[in-house]
Amino acid sequence: MNENGTPAQPAEPERQERTTLEGVVYYLGILLRYRVLIISLTVLAAIASVSYSIVSLRLPPERSPLPNRYQAQATLLMGEDVTQGGMDAILESLGMTVPGRGGATPGRLALQVLNSRSFLDNVIERADMVEHYGMHETSQTRRRQRVLGRAGFNYSAATGVLAISYVDIDPEYARHVVDSIVAELSDWYRVRGGLTRGRTLESLQEALAEVEREVTVLENQIRAFQQRYGVLTVEELAGAQAAIIRDLEAELVGLERSIRTYSERTRIENDPELIRLRSERDTVLALIAQIESGYSGGDRMMPARSELPELALRLRRLQADLAIQQRIRTSLQEQYEIARLSAANRPAFTVLEPAETPEEKIGPSRGDLCIRATLGGFAAGVALAFAHYSLKTMAANPKLMSIVKRS
Repeated sequence: MNENGTPAQPAEPERQERTTLEGVVYYLGILLRYRVLIISLTVLAAIASVSYSIVSLRLPPERSPLPNRYQAQATLLMGEDVTQGGMDAILESLGMTVPGRGGATPGRLALQVLNSRSFLDNVIERADMVEHYGMHETSQTRRRQRVLGRAGFNYSAATGVLAISYVDIDPEYARHVVDSIVAELSDWYRVRGGLTRGRTLESLQEALAEVEREVTVLENQIRAFQQRYGVLTVEELAGAQAAIIRDLEAELVGLERSIRTYSERTRIENDPELIRLRSERDTVLALIAQIESGYSGGDRMMPARSELPELALRLRRLQADLAIQQRIRTSLQEQYEIARLSAANRPAFTVLEPAETPEEKIGPSRGDLCIRATLGGFAAGVALAFAHYSLKTMAANPKLMSIVKRS
């Protein structure tokens, strides 16, 4: 009571709390009023789900509406080509495109193969899926989709491990399908040679042929140079030229001395001996000048002395290019033999764990099904209770019914 004698109003938080509590009690009263309906639907859903689970478990798998599913799995270790890196570097250094690279790995290649249409068709035929599933009237596209829907292909790039699995209601047939997929993958690699290795071998053969042609061209150029100048090296040519000039200069000195001596003994200007000596001197001088300026005679030639450094540089370049090409040829031959032996003797993958007949099912979980069905029955009972109460309340209110009738 306040000072005026009127009842005191409750505080605002207390009134809100009372209103919330009244609402909860109100709705609980509705649920209690319809408890028989709610409990009946919950029990009915539980009984139905348990009965459904028992029936699906007792019936044969091919007739059961909810059969057990089994998963068979095989684990493969995809082989990595240890020589691939060296071959890639050599091929790229030669300006050739490395086939099948650009981030590709054997595992990713295997995934592409496993999901290809031709591969799936071969697996369907090998595992006799058309007869097993009765897919005689089914299109080939739907057959492939059925295989992909039941199969699983997981590749780990970090470990290089490829897991192949298949799910079926028959555990023995699930193992048979996994074995068929592994066998078909092995046949694919054996027939096509791993594709990447095969194309790498072809590229190595092309590179070897190109290097052989380059070596032949350089050898012919060096051989033509040597035949043209009649020596093996420019140093020999320069030495021979210097020796010839020294001999001619020595002969020229002797002729000059003879001419001087003979001129002192005779006063006849047209003396035949003096004329001969002078003629020989002029011939030697002309020959020295010719050797120094270069000359050609027949198939061989003598280059000018000033051209010798350039000729030496050109010959050294030819010989250096030939040495490089020969080293590349040797390396390519080694890599080719290693790759050929690897492609012939090394399998594309190793079966770490072969598929075995699974003993435990992977699904379905009938316990979860029963729990969900029971909760669904309870929720349906609650929803029906509130719906019936709402309709009953509306029917008891003439004003609301008139609005419903008008609408």
